[in-house]
Amino acid sequence: MSPKEYILLTPGPTPLPPSVRAKLGEPILHHRTHEFGKIFAQVIADMQYVFRTKATTLMMTCSGTGSMESAVANLLSPGDKTLVHSTGAFGNRFAKIQKAYGIEPMTIFEEWGEAAQPDRLRKLLQATPGGFKAVFFQHTDTSTGVVNDIETLAKVVRENSDALVVVDAISGLAAERLETDAWGVDVALTGSQKGLMNGPGLAFAAVSDKAWKAVLAAKLPRFYFDWRTMKDSLPDQETPYTPAVCMVVGQAEALRMIREEGIENVWKRTDALAEHTRKEVAGKLGLKLFAKNPANILTGAWLPDGVDGNKLLKEMLAEDKISIANGQEKLKGKIIRIAHMGHITKADVDAGIAALGRRLSKVGV
Repeated sequence: MSPKEYILLTPGPTPLPPSVRAKLGEPILHHRTHEFGKIFAQVIADMQYVFRTKATTLMMTCSGTGSMESAVANLLSPGDKTLVHSTGAFGNRFAKIQKAYGIEPMTIFEEWGEAAQPDRLRKLLQATPGGFKAVFFQHTDTSTGVVNDIETLAKVVRENSDALVVVDAISGLAAERLETDAWGVDVALTGSQKGLMNGPGLAFAAVSDKAWKAVLAAKLPRFYFDWRTMKDSLPDQETPYTPAVCMVVGQAEALRMIREEGIENVWKRTDALAEHTRKEVAGKLGLKLFAKNPANILTGAWLPDGVDGNKLLKEMLAEDKISIANGQEKLKGKIIRIAHMGHITKADVDAGIAALGRRLSKVGV
């Protein structure tokens, strides 16, 4: 199936603007040249704009999960106490990564579909002697479609401990409001394939001065993901190892588009499309929305009893050429997730909802 023939409504990868696709197809540059260095430096500057930060910003060739692992490897030492406030599959992933490095995090598990509760966080921080080295959050979680109040959660951490605030903004950045510096976020992480309107393959980390002290003191093993070598390469407009050159060129174009529109306008546009989608899914299709604290990145909804979500979505892709995301883990086959971030348009969403409605009618819903 040609990519031009279908509508992509998944929360990553998301559709690419035509100008980004064109940039990805240009002749490849050598990464140790002045020409590429200028593009790389512009990407870093534009990412600081999107992160809303003046902090050191690093680029990695990996998926968003790689950025999560890099944060664990660069901030922590054996024996450190950490806290993960999980609101879905990707919060749980933060805990799994830490365990792979020998760190045993304490975890607050919220009911899937509910946002992180500041009161629960406050009570645990106050009841933990010695505190935590770092507290890990998700900005948004695509598995559940929730958005967390990072501004309030970060404030709770600052008022009750000296822990670092680490935020997985992989799906939320350039879709939901995030004020890295103003909200006191020490490390913000993201990936290229969602709101940043690029293909998979790049990840970024904004690292505060406070977090950088932890980077210099951290004792966990690191090599490829060593933030120190990445920072040392910035003055030369280079990365320590070969980057995904074509993806960087594509990212430069996508970031140019975001700056041209203005990040506040991107947030407003995404918010409006999210509101439209929720109304159509609940009103026109009559489906019950999943998230109690819905994010603007995607809309999750329960499928009616007796509907095989796995079969329905597989047939939609094969016959209607529309890709809607299935549920993850315990929700697979039970919910659908319609993304509305990045380059996804109202026409794309409406086509997906219409196709979903037709298929539900066929099975008697």
